[in-house]
Amino acid sequence: MSEENVEARAQRQRLRCRERPRRGLDERIAARFPAFATWLTARVSRLPPSSKLRQRVLARAVCRGFAALQRGDFEAALGNLYDPDVEWHGAAGGLDEGRVVRGRAEVVEAFRDYYDTWERLELRPEEIIDTGDELIVFVHEVARGRKSGIVMETDTAAISTLHEGRVVQVRNYLDRKEALKAAGLRE
Repeated sequence: MSEENVEARAQRQRLRCRERPRRGLDERIAARFPAFATWLTARVSRLPPSSKLRQRVLARAVCRGFAALQRGDFEAALGNLYDPDVEWHGAAGGLDEGRVVRGRAEVVEAFRDYYDTWERLELRPEEIIDTGDELIVFVHEVARGRKSGIVMETDTAAISTLHEGRVVQVRNYLDRKEALKAAGLRE
């Protein structure tokens, strides 16, 4: 798809997520009936990015996923949106650049390792950009090193590639401009 077509389809949306100390009703239903949740996610993701329903569902899924990460519920963070064979790429320009993790079990283990590195880690999604085939999430990160006590604060981005309603690949970037460029978008 040309850059102009991607720009024309892209829908930007600011996020205001709140912490959730435990799974919500929709997360519990999705865990209990995963086939239905997967079917529903696939149907909604086939709607055009301009669809208000798609925008609300994706925004809610992103917020729920990050809330689950904050409470250490990594399986819920992946939810039914992620393909069982998802491919997760380390952050371009980061310490894990070049690292590729494949499959939900390896992604969950990578989350555990990453969270164990930090005494405190806050990941706050600020904005999503939906191009139809990809979902770009801008994230503000604040982390305190477990051993060093050093606080790091950075703005990152993740590009999730969708196929048949599920995330099949995630590419992370320490530079948001690089992420936009990789997605064929301008700032």
